[in-house]
Formats: sequence, C-alpha cells, structure tokens
Amino acid sequence: MIMKSLNSWRCAARLAAALATVALVSACVVHAQTPPTALFQNATLTSSGSTITATRVPVMISSTLIIYVDMTMQFNADANGNLTMAPGFPQIVPSPTLLTGNFKAGTYVAPSTMFGGKGLFTVDGPGVSDGGATAWSLATASGASSNTSPQSAAWYVGPIANNPYADRIKNAGITSTAYTYGIAYDGLCCGPGWGYGNSNGALIGVSRVGNTITMVSFTYGGNKDTSTPVSQMTLTLVQ
Repeated sequence: MIMKSLNSWRCAARLAAALATVALVSACVVHAQTPPTALFQNATLTSSGSTITATRVPVMISSTLIIYVDMTMQFNADANGNLTMAPGFPQIVPSPTLLTGNFKAGTYVAPSTMFGGKGLFTVDGPGVSDGGATAWSLATASGASSNTSPQSAAWYVGPIANNPYADRIKNAGITSTAYTYGIAYDGLCCGPGWGYGNSNGALIGVSRVGNTITMVSFTYGGNKDTSTPVSQMTLTLVQ
C-alpha cells in the first residue's frame, strides 16, 4: 500500500511538472506575439529534401502594421546527424502581391427562383497559389436546400497560364479574360452544367460585381467542355 501511494505521488508530481512546463511554454508563446515578431503559425510551410519553404510569413512590425515575406531555408547534415543552416540561407524576399480579383468571403444566396430560395453557399479565400495567384472555394452552407447545385467549387485568380486547369481551358477553346477559372462538382442530380456524373467536375468561370458573384459553366452534360457558357447563376452576399 505504501509503495502504491508512493507511485501515485510520483505520478502526480510528474504531471504537475509537465503542466508547469506547458504553462511556461504557453506563456513564452504569448509573449512572443508582441511586435516586432514573425507569425509562422499563419504561414504556409512546405518542404522538399533538405529545404523548407515558408510562404507569406506575416511579420508584425507594430500592432497596426504587418508585412509578408517568403522564406527559404536549406540545411546541411553532418556525420552525427546534426543540422546546420546551409551557406547563403535563409533567403528572405517580400511576398508577391496577391491577386484577389476583389472576391469577398462570406455567405451567398442564390436567386429565389433557384433551389426553392434556399441555395446557400459559403465562399472562402483568399488562399495562396502559385505565381502570386489566389485560390477561392465555394461549398454549400448550413441550411441550404438538399438539391443545391453545385455542391462545391474552386477557382484561381491570376493568369490563365498559371491556372491548375490551364490545359483544359485551352483545349476547350476558352480565351476570355473576363472570368477567373476553376472547377465545380455536383454529386446530386441538378443542372446539366455543374459537373453531374463527371468525376473531373465542370469547368467554370467566375466574376464579381459589387456584392454578387456570377458563375458560369463551360461543361455540358457533365462531360463535354465548350468555349461558351452553358449554365449561369448569380449569387448575392448576405453576410
């Protein structure tokens, strides 16, 4: 019984020490947010081999000023596995200016004549893409009609040549710069132009005017891309 009590006491002591350590680390992290400081938790981190790339690292200069930088770090390893920064690194450059297309994140509603007036969508963005472009996404929102279509979509603001679907856009014969392009998916039964029955999705063009987003589809019947829109819908920002 004495040994059991002693072990319980030791476990409790270790737990208390661990919690104290966590509290200390947390306090240091909170303190580290005081400007000037870098906020790596809000950056996009990628890695390949011995190189780590941090994209759009926010650097808080003051409580009202934040700049963004891209950082590349390359490491060397010695015979004992110790890592050191390679000569010439880290390399830090200002992040490219994001091309947002002036899209706005939020909840959007489809016209009352569509989906029984309950066509609700959530638009999120911008996310960082290649070449300073930005990625935007759309998904059905809570409270949307069960037959809302499309169910999801993504588009990319920037030159067509940098678009992930550049080859598909070219093969369809689309050259207009009036839209930003992407893909939409519809796993339901609605609308011939929103990718139903096509695992590759529907090729879409998206534009914004004020608080509205117009989305057109260049894919007919779920499997044939065309150079002119075959379906269109306009969404209005509600919040």
